[in-house]
Amino acid sequence: MNVKELKRGDIYIVNLPDAKGSIQSKQRPAVIISNILANHYSPVLHICPLTSVASKSKLPTHIEIGRNCGLIRDSIALCEQTMLVAKSAVIGDKIGVCDKETLKRIDQGIAIQFGLIGKENKNNAVYA
Repeated sequence: MNVKELKRGDIYIVNLPDAKGSIQSKQRPAVIISNILANHYSPVLHICPLTSVASKSKLPTHIEIGRNCGLIRDSIALCEQTMLVAKSAVIGDKIGVCDKETLKRIDQGIAIQFGLIGKENKNNAVYA
């Protein structure tokens, strides 16, 4: 794979390592969230795994991604599960691209997860 092709916001199928519990694993779509220089020079990518399971608890770190981004079905970016993967874990060709608005919402989900911004929930507790 040509490393110049990997861009922030691109969606690929990624082979995630085996995991236990609620941690995403196996082959699944993921959004590349690392910056273009890291994608070019680093042997790893920072990704945000996706799920199409609609019954997932609605958290402020769960960002809806529509089929307009190239996915077969509506999905959720699990911003609380961002992870590093080797570039060799990327399988096949790009399957989609997040538009600017979707990428902004993913950025917000990541910022909430890392406590960079707060967001109140229905019990007035703040995620931060």
